[in-house]
Amino acid sequence: MTVRVSPISKTAAIIITALGLFLLLGGVAAQDEYDAIAGFAITVLGLVLYRLLFRFTKKVTRELEEGAEAS
Repeated sequence: MTVRVSPISKTAAIIITALGLFLLLGGVAAQDEYDAIAGFAITVLGLVLYRLLFRFTKKVTRELEEGAEAS
């Protein structure tokens, strides 16, 4: 049985990362440290969400395989 990451969730994580990068670059260009820090934090959040999607998918796939073997 295949388990895949939802395209909507993947797209949302990518958009959050892109928004963070845009804010980070804007903060650096305007020399505003608060915007740069916020951009960095949002970028990290997007990357963590993207990683968690795939980690959770692998965990669910592994549990399904173990359940199929047990029965």
